[in-house]
Order: sequence, then structure tokens, then C-alpha cells
Amino acid sequence: MAKTIAIMGAGGTMGLAIATKFGKEGFNVGLVARSQENLDKLKAQLAEAGVTSVVTATADITDEAQSKSALGVIKAAFGSIDVVEYSPAYGPQNYRGALDVTYENTKPAFELVVGGAIKTANLVVPDMIAAGNGALLFIAGGSALAPIPPLSNVGIAHSGLRNYVTNLHGALKPKGVYVGAIYVAGMIKRGTEVDPDQIAEKLFNMYQSRDKVEETVRPLMPPPGAPGGPGGPPPGR
Repeated sequence: MAKTIAIMGAGGTMGLAIATKFGKEGFNVGLVARSQENLDKLKAQLAEAGVTSVVTATADITDEAQSKSALGVIKAAFGSIDVVEYSPAYGPQNYRGALDVTYENTKPAFELVVGGAIKTANLVVPDMIAAGNGALLFIAGGSALAPIPPLSNVGIAHSGLRNYVTNLHGALKPKGVYVGAIYVAGMIKRGTEVDPDQIAEKLFNMYQSRDKVEETVRPLMPPPGAPGGPGGPPPGR
């Protein structure tokens, strides 16, 4: 029986890449996002890539009741949910530097990045523990690893997510459930070192090996003396 991955907050870049990779590896794919129009586009793109065992469901993934309903649709279609991937995007228009951080502009980022992750985990972990198998996978930003001043409000959320993911990994590993995350320290863009298809490949390999809680993806540094590299002029000059 084929396994099923549910992608929470599926989008046209990272979500599509993960759905394509796992789908080509024989997984059923469940896509969850707020817009049915966007979900229909993703389903069509997956069909073009040869991934046809796909179900979609709409939900605001910060709302536990909506997420429960969406996951129920996927489970009803495929019989089980074996892997859940969580990586919703928080748009750059919402980023704030340290002096502009307020509780009001930090709370939405925290609710999406951390709150939604916790709610999703609480919905699927009991079944995974009962089965003695399963996986929770995350893609998050590089501000989880080190401060990035222009992303101060988002960094609070991503660093909080890293703390939660690491603790969850420790708690669930003895129960047969894998938890892993990739932290992306750069702009995701096809054709670069931070290519979504390469990140999806890395995530699938982590899922298979199940031997580490986190990986980091960074753009390659220019060589010493080159623009932007150690001892070189700033890039673009």
C-alpha cells in the first residue's frame, strides 16, 4: 500500500517541489492551502510531472478545526497519513527590523510558523505513535539559526520553531516517529544553490535515513578575492 504525504501550506515553489519528489517516489499526495484555485494549479502541475495520486483540501492552517477537516479529507482518500510536511510562507512585506518589532507584527508570524506547526503535530502525532512509524518534516528560514536583522519579527518565530522541532525529535524518536527540518539560509530560487528541487531531494533523503534532526542549505560563497567573497569587493561592483 502506498504511503501518503500531506503538505500543509502547499505553494508553487517549495510545496510543489516536495509534492513532486515524494509523488515520484510512489507517495500519494495531499495538498492543503487556503485557495482552491492555487490548489487546482498545483494539482495540474503535478499531473504534468506524472504525479496523479493527489487530493486537495482547503484550510487556514493556523485554524486547528480547519486543519483537522483537511487532514480528514486526505486520510479518507488514502487510508492513512504517513508523512506531514509543514512549510507555509510568510511574505517579505511582513518582515520587520528590530526597532520596528511590535507584539502585533510578531504574533501573526508566530501563529503561522509555530502555532500552526504545533496544531498540525497535535493532530497527527497520536496516530503515528499508535502505528510506531511516521514523520513530521519542516522547511524553515535561516533566521532560525542566527539573527538576520531585517527579519527580526520572523526570526522570533523561526527560532521558536527550531526549538520545538528539536524537542519533538527527541520525544518522538524512541516511539518510531521521525522529525526533521531543513533551514534555508538564502532566497529559494530555481537554478541556484538554493533550488527547491534540490531541497526537496535533501528532505526526502533525510526522511529515508532518519539519522539527523536538521540540515542547512546556504548559497555557495564566492571564492576569496571574488566580488562578495572573503577579501573581495562587495558584490555588484
